[in-house]
Amino acid sequence: MIPENQQQPTVIFWFKFYAASLSFLYLLTLGFSLFLIFGDTSSMEMEETFTKLLGVVLLFISLALMVACFLPLVLAPRPWLWVYNLLIICLGMTSACYLLVCIPLLIFWLKPETQRYYGKNVI
Repeated sequence: MIPENQQQPTVIFWFKFYAASLSFLYLLTLGFSLFLIFGDTSSMEMEETFTKLLGVVLLFISLALMVACFLPLVLAPRPWLWVYNLLIICLGMTSACYLLVCIPLLIFWLKPETQRYYGKNVI
């Protein structure tokens, strides 16, 4: 899919770093959810049933998001992957902590060089 002579844009490296950091963040959240389910939460000011339920919900959400953010790291460039990665960037924009990273990433992601690298037809 990638032309032979085309060099990888720099934004791809930074996106992969961003996706890996999101995956790691969701891995930490997964660990916290396991603590809520199986750990000693008696010192928390929540009912035990609610704590376990919160842990289960957090487990499924963090697992799904961790896998979703890890996929761009292992998949080969395809036109649909460019759109998928764009959605991962937009996912990060829902957090104020990641806004300073996502806005420049988004600006460079929308450039024609990046789209061409993923095999999209740019007008």
